[in-house]
Amino acid sequence: MGLIDISGGEVPSGLRRASASLRNAPGMPSVAVFVAPGDTIEGVDMDDGFLRGHGTAVVDGRLMATVCGTVERVNKLVSVRPLRTRYTPETGDVVLGRVTEIAGKRWKLDVNSRQDAILQLSAVNLPGGIQRRRNAVDELNMRQLYGENDLVSAEVQSFYADGAVALHTRSLKYGRLSGGQLVRVMPTLVKRVKQHFHRLTKEQLGGGDVEILLGCNGFVWVGTPSAATSTEAEAEAE
Repeated sequence: MGLIDISGGEVPSGLRRASASLRNAPGMPSVAVFVAPGDTIEGVDMDDGFLRGHGTAVVDGRLMATVCGTVERVNKLVSVRPLRTRYTPETGDVVLGRVTEIAGKRWKLDVNSRQDAILQLSAVNLPGGIQRRRNAVDELNMRQLYGENDLVSAEVQSFYADGAVALHTRSLKYGRLSGGQLVRVMPTLVKRVKQHFHRLTKEQLGGGDVEILLGCNGFVWVGTPSAATSTEAEAEAE
């Protein structure tokens, strides 16, 4: 749905102000503006109360880019998002990670961030969906769930005091990934959307069904559909 055209005719002042507010809204889609280091960011006057964000610097009263990337604006805050950067997690993100270490009732996963993410034993589903407190036996059997170098899909749950990411795999759609190929892209190319699990049917491809999982951290999984995904697809078909 586009904005109302108020370029001609008599229009109440309240409608004009509302239309202007919509155009300047932080969530309003706009064309990406690419800048290189040293470029002046157009349309920004520091005397109007604009705030300098990451990737910018004020030189001779002008706001200039210090990195190569796209200009982002949130109200009066102006920043430049680098094209090549490590993943910055946000709560609710769907991510893919590689298990790097198992110790102390937790798994450590490489999620393409500045530090490894943490998956607690209490944040996973036990085999058979049993709901109970984890004990020493569960800790000994952790490698039966996820072993070193296993690829796991999970969701960002929260953050620790040191900035480390806490993950969970309590939903049946999350878990170990197998029977496919991992593709790595820049995290900036994967936007957070409502659905990160996609399934292409044999009617669309002319072969077998294919599952595509888009991780917000730039990890993309292409493989055979999991049992949970197949169940969801059958439920939607009915």
